[in-house]
Amino acid sequence: MWIRSAFWTGNIKAGQEAAFRQGIDIEMIPGLQRLAGVRGAKALWPHRYEDKAPEHACIVLVEFDSVEAIEHMLASPERAALRKQALRLIEMFDGALTHIDCEVG
Repeated sequence: MWIRSAFWTGNIKAGQEAAFRQGIDIEMIPGLQRLAGVRGAKALWPHRYEDKAPEHACIVLVEFDSVEAIEHMLASPERAALRKQALRLIEMFDGALTHIDCEVG
């Protein structure tokens, strides 16, 4: 199994918190779950940080059977359409959006 993680490192802009969370929970997660090859998707909303961890507004985890399934999803037109929704969320955010693909041991 593989997990593609999206790290929203930074802060949601003031006054945009509810819209940002709705955008992730109501638009992005269901949209990700509909993409070919996706086994599951969830959003994590951090509340406590330890050991000088960077501040993350949100972490999105998307599960796949294989790295090939990730590649297929990334190349799909459906993912490109969903990416447009993500760009709207980026406008509500001060920070960086980064991705890491991990093999689960």
